[in-house]
Amino acid sequence: MIERVDHIGIVVKDLRKALAIYSNGFGLQPKEMREIKDVPLKVAVFQVGDFFIELIEYGNRNSETIKHLRGDREGLNHVCYEVKEFGESIRKLQECGFLLIPGFPRSGVHGKIAFLEAPYPSVELVEILETEHGK
Repeated sequence: MIERVDHIGIVVKDLRKALAIYSNGFGLQPKEMREIKDVPLKVAVFQVGDFFIELIEYGNRNSETIKHLRGDREGLNHVCYEVKEFGESIRKLQECGFLLIPGFPRSGVHGKIAFLEAPYPSVELVEILETEHGK
């Protein structure tokens, strides 16, 4: 089911400040900057080897969608796993008690995504991803 860990997502209050810290502190430059207006969010993607770090700034942190995604809380937000059989992966996770976040699956920064809440107390969400090259 899982091919690899693709990335972690970290929610930040101010993307400009976070970019400066990652650039100056870690010597990293964003590989990609994206804005998804319908969520709304801005994301900076850093590549470290074959692993990615996303810094995410949500626009309206008080919306129900953002709260479902825990975007109103700064810090570690999610761990993303690239999977081979997307639909089957969702089904298996739901059978194990994971809850699909409303509005998913949908298109994301890296491909088709779904966010799920773990069936145990957890700070982070689980994201599964089917990349364009993974099809």
